[in-house]
Amino acid sequence: MLTEKQVEEILQALNQLPSEKVEEARDFILFLQSQYGQQMIDESDAWTDEDLRDFTAASLSSQSASNRDGG
Repeated sequence: MLTEKQVEEILQALNQLPSEKVEEARDFILFLQSQYGQQMIDESDAWTDEDLRDFTAASLSSQSASNRDGG
C-alpha cells in the first residue's frame, strides 16, 4: 500500500507531465498491476450489465438442466 507521501509525490510528478504522457503512465501502471498487483475487488451492491447477463445466462442454463432432468 502507498504512503500518503508516495501518493503526493506521484501526483505532483503526474501533474507536471503533458496529458499524453499521463496516459502512458496510466497504461504502464495498469500493465504493472495486471502482472504483479492484487486484483481489485468490486464490493459494490450495484449490478452491472455484465452481472445481469451472467446471472441471466446461469439461470437459463440451470432451468434447462432442471427441465432435462425432470426437475
